[in-house]
Amino acid sequence: MQQVSPTMFVAALLVAAGISDTGAGQTVTNSANTGFVEVGDARLYYEETGRGAPIVLLHGSLLDRRSWDPQFDLLARSYRVVRYDARHHGNSSGGPGEFTNFDDLRAVLEALGIDKATLLGLSQGGRTAIDFAIAYPDKVAALILVSPGASGYERESAPVAKHSEEFGAAFVEGGVDAGIDYFLRQYVDGPTRSPSDVDASVRNQVRRMALGWVTTQNPESVWKELEPPAIGRLDEIQAPTLVVVGDLDQPYILELADMVKARAFDAEVAVIRGAAHMVNLEKPEAFNETVLGFLAGR
Repeated sequence: MQQVSPTMFVAALLVAAGISDTGAGQTVTNSANTGFVEVGDARLYYEETGRGAPIVLLHGSLLDRRSWDPQFDLLARSYRVVRYDARHHGNSSGGPGEFTNFDDLRAVLEALGIDKATLLGLSQGGRTAIDFAIAYPDKVAALILVSPGASGYERESAPVAKHSEEFGAAFVEGGVDAGIDYFLRQYVDGPTRSPSDVDASVRNQVRRMALGWVTTQNPESVWKELEPPAIGRLDEIQAPTLVVVGDLDQPYILELADMVKARAFDAEVAVIRGAAHMVNLEKPEAFNETVLGFLAGR
């Protein structure tokens, strides 16, 4: 899913809904180091474990670091793995004013003493990874983009813009439950399945994270993107790149995967059958095998 601006509609909903999320910190592994990185008036919560070449896991919009539970410990067997909650997600917070997700990522890397890393990003996390790779190419060893977005894509793709508008309207007109249900239908079920076709545990996990996202928004915080946006600069991606998509995802996500393959310097696409947008949660074994194979070839 494309980035959702925290200034859209959330402030009034929080007062009306009275929602809180009690699970944002419940899946820390025993061996993980945890902490916060201060970025101006924001505090970004992170977890890291393992030793070796660094890999940073970037979650999608409305999700948090827990979306990487099926990969976190597995990757740590061979790599130093960092996952963190983006600003306004999970255990992370943010004050008023402008910010960019890719500069937040740079701050996390600097705070943890990481000069260069492989970036593994899902959806909005893939969008952040692309922006970062264009802005700071020397800091990227490789990219793994999962169901990615790209800054500026909504300006070129009518379906992307339409879904963003419908998502906002669902929240405004129907409240929190309606907004999250729309998100689940579009980005967990996908365009060809009904909710009953999807593993209930995946839908429930995503719903819990999305409810937590609602409580972390700051209406005075202004998200900014890379300028000029990445959609017109994909040929500037120099790092080896793997794009992973589910065959049941939105058509515009599959189209973007092909665009990255065609324009980036060294990119390939892997399609995982029977999954939509949350491919790492729906098909973790196939996903993990694909990612580990790519990493082994670096």
